[in-house]
Amino acid sequence: MNGFAFRKHTVFEWQGVQHRIERLHPNGDIWLERLDSGQLVSSTRTELLAAYADGSLSALSTAASNTSEPTIAGNVYTRPLSDLTPKVQHELRRRQAYVQGILADGPPLFTKAYLTPRLQEIARKIGDPQPPSAPTFWRWIRSYQRDNDFRALIPRHDRRGSRQPRQSDRLLALAEEAVTEAYKLSRHTTMTVIQSILQGKVDQENISRHNGSTLLVMPSLRTLYRLLQRVEAYEAFSLRNGTAEAERKFRILKGLVISKRILERVECDHTVLDLFLIDERTQLPLGRPTLTICIDHYSKMPLGYYVSYQAPSIAAVVGALRHAILPKPASTHHDGTSANAALAPTHAWTCHGLPQVLVVDNGLEFHAHALQSIGMDLGMAVLFCPKYQPWFKGSVERFLGSISRRFLHTLPGTSFSRWHHRGDYDPLKHAVLTLGDFTQMFEKWLLDDYAQTVHRTTQETPWARWHQGLQNYEPTLPRSRHTLAQRIGQVSQRKLSREGILLEGIRYSGPELLPLLRSHGPGVEVRIVFDPDDLGEIHVWGPDQTDPITVKALDWEYAHGLTQLQNQLIRKMVQERGAAQTNFQARQEARLALIDMMREQITSRKLGDRKRAAKLQGDSSRQAKPPTAPGALQPPRSPSPLPMATSTSAQQSALFSASHTTQLRGDFTPRRYPLLRSVNDLKNNGGRP
Repeated sequence: MNGFAFRKHTVFEWQGVQHRIERLHPNGDIWLERLDSGQLVSSTRTELLAAYADGSLSALSTAASNTSEPTIAGNVYTRPLSDLTPKVQHELRRRQAYVQGILADGPPLFTKAYLTPRLQEIARKIGDPQPPSAPTFWRWIRSYQRDNDFRALIPRHDRRGSRQPRQSDRLLALAEEAVTEAYKLSRHTTMTVIQSILQGKVDQENISRHNGSTLLVMPSLRTLYRLLQRVEAYEAFSLRNGTAEAERKFRILKGLVISKRILERVECDHTVLDLFLIDERTQLPLGRPTLTICIDHYSKMPLGYYVSYQAPSIAAVVGALRHAILPKPASTHHDGTSANAALAPTHAWTCHGLPQVLVVDNGLEFHAHALQSIGMDLGMAVLFCPKYQPWFKGSVERFLGSISRRFLHTLPGTSFSRWHHRGDYDPLKHAVLTLGDFTQMFEKWLLDDYAQTVHRTTQETPWARWHQGLQNYEPTLPRSRHTLAQRIGQVSQRKLSREGILLEGIRYSGPELLPLLRSHGPGVEVRIVFDPDDLGEIHVWGPDQTDPITVKALDWEYAHGLTQLQNQLIRKMVQERGAAQTNFQARQEARLALIDMMREQITSRKLGDRKRAAKLQGDSSRQAKPPTAPGALQPPRSPSPLPMATSTSAQQSALFSASHTTQLRGDFTPRRYPLLRSVNDLKNNGGRP
């Protein structure tokens, strides 16, 4: 290891400038010369030692400080000596013994008569049967004196031979083009394809060369393999997997995001669950639902969630935010109904409050105007992660992985993360959980398992860290639940007329709009906030109003409990039949046709049809029906349906009608199944609306 001492003509770097010692005084003063300007600087030994201690002064190599000596770049081994092989370490100790033995007698004479007897004497002491010759020892001691470091005596056999390819620069450029083109054609290309592309390029290059020019020689397949091995790991991975994946794999973590209190940073994301759920009436698999969840970054505690069979949408984001902000009553289900005592969590879900910052990715639903409006109304900032960089919200990404590994993959009907992990396991045959069963089991796992497990980042349980955070920060809530409903939802702009407001083909009007109409007149533009899961009422903001007006739909029986997706499908069916949108009879007929389609799809053997039926029904965690508590009174059950292998669609439809016609009023509640409620009304009224 190179070092230095305060001697005359010693060169070192101080505060970014090279200095050379010109004179040393006995009183400790040192005169230095700045090599960049030639200026003389006076300093003291104490000042220079202090500069060395704080890192602003460092020594230069002996070769760099003594310009009269030739330099050999990279000659000294800089890695720890323990990384050397035992054979190389033994050779280093052997050479070091000869150099130290000769230098112990003073400056040597580099003659054969002087060195040979002394080298033989050292060989007898260390037991070396083959002492070095005088020229060999001269090379050793010259390397040592040049670098003033015994590491220069290490034999560098790894540097032998040429490290540069023997092919011409033009051939290497063509080979690089061939590799790039081959991987553009297929990420799993082979060397044979690369060789074929390169052969065509070499032939074209040789044709274009003039007579007398040196022709390019096509390298062999083995040479191409060696050239490809010289490509950097990042470039090779980028060719096979793409630049975005390479950036994720070879990135450097620059630091952790630090939050100082609860609700300071909340992360939100969607995922399709690795679990197949079944319909609670037909017991047929419906598909894999989508989970939207919000998690507190400080405590790693989940705040709220939303589960449905629909694709990620603003409705799912609004549902998860609503569940995260509102307090969760103890021993109750997500939709407010009583939970099964056997599945009731032991710990209460005490998480609630408005987040300060909501961190999301770049999904279209997060870029919706409604979310930006909700953030401004609630005083919540929405922060978007950079594209293709999910680690900016790593807490929720890691939590979604924990849900799959620690919970979903242990349930019957799990699809696992990769299809090839299933083997001969068929998740459709093992699916037994309904949406209500899953939501209760999920909440129990969240509160009694995950929240009570020590998190590897915080070294505390999320439950304890959240309650510790409550001592320093009191969560903020909206003025009332009604205020939250007025400010959180999907946002739209409409014009007020004497007929009221038309939204999604539904007319909203009432005496509440009269003051607004008289103040601004017909045609005034108003702001609408509505719940995509219930179109029964809307909240209207006038131009000068500080609080919105709640207006119900004129057709309350139709709109109450109706989801936005259901209404869009009904309107589409009415339009296809050519009936007017205000034709009530046509709308009721469309309802009957939609219900017939739902029944056919819910009993279909195709999983895609059953999943579409679940979307039409509006199944989500807000309306999930909890499982019946043990010992509770249950409705009479009809005979079990025929096996799927022997039953036909007609038999399943007949069985469905026989089993559930008498349960329309009992099981199909108006909140969950608004479409089926109208079927009952039509039957009771003799087919009249």
